[in-house]
Amino acid sequence: MKKLVVVLLAVLLIGCFAGAAAADGEQNFLGIVWPTTQVEFFDWASSFMKSQAEEAGWKAEITSYDFDTVTQIQQLENFATMGVTHIISYAGEPEALVDVCKKLREQGIVLSFFASAPSDLDAYDNVAVANQYDIGKAMAENAIDWVNEKYPDAADGSIKAVMFTLPTTEDDIQRDKGVRETLATCPKIEVVKEYELDNDYNNTMPGMVDMMMLEHPEVQVVVCHFASLSIQADERLLTYSQIDRDNFGIFSGDIDTMIGERMMKTLDGEGLIRATGTYDPDGVSKQFDLCRGVYNDQLNEKKEFEYYITKYTSETIHEYMETH
Repeated sequence: MKKLVVVLLAVLLIGCFAGAAAADGEQNFLGIVWPTTQVEFFDWASSFMKSQAEEAGWKAEITSYDFDTVTQIQQLENFATMGVTHIISYAGEPEALVDVCKKLREQGIVLSFFASAPSDLDAYDNVAVANQYDIGKAMAENAIDWVNEKYPDAADGSIKAVMFTLPTTEDDIQRDKGVRETLATCPKIEVVKEYELDNDYNNTMPGMVDMMMLEHPEVQVVVCHFASLSIQADERLLTYSQIDRDNFGIFSGDIDTMIGERMMKTLDGEGLIRATGTYDPDGVSKQFDLCRGVYNDQLNEKKEFEYYITKYTSETIHEYMETH
């Protein structure tokens, strides 16, 4: 009889724990407040995080604020009224979000940021970061390595380069600075112009590439701020018959499967993207786990989860593509 009672109690306890876990899973609601879904990387990243949450049994929704901070604040507040328990967002203007973020955290909502966060530690729970200057440095080092291998005897200043910059946030400025200062260490390379873009880059980049070809047809090296710009530059420049594909290189920042596919085409002469400097290639896949506290013991004093920096070339990109 005692054994039967023990067994029944054990079954009841297991049922209670299972029910509690299910209840916890049902009440978790992830809101993704994203800058845009009109750019391939941002669209893929938000969709991927949403699918991760749903696979974990969470409810999840994505909203896009189109790089408008006022809209972002409204969307954060809207998600709070909808009962979200966790939010993942990207802080384009971090300091403008402090008040609303503090208010949401006071309501018990976990706030997890991707790439940048407000300076006030009370405005967020964690943020995934990479040293943007170091990413820019890695991008430029890729260009320098290619130039030194391709043109070992080139005279100083004989290799002409162009930068496509995106100085929209302090992090973006630091990345471009890393590119600029590192390229300056290679005597062979002369940066003849920097073309500055803004948040409307998805529409203006093709025209900027055309302007570059009109003003500087002698260019052999193009360094683009991040993957979306590199892909657009690649697509546009391949339409120019005067481009010597064997002796021209586009160098990018960041990584995803879209740019990986473009880099693989370069090996067959059907592309121009030679290399990319990037944060942890699995960084996006870690954001959902970061949001739900998996990496809490790895945060530094600023609540930052720091990505490492790495490089891929068209010869090594298959290593990434085989696992992503």
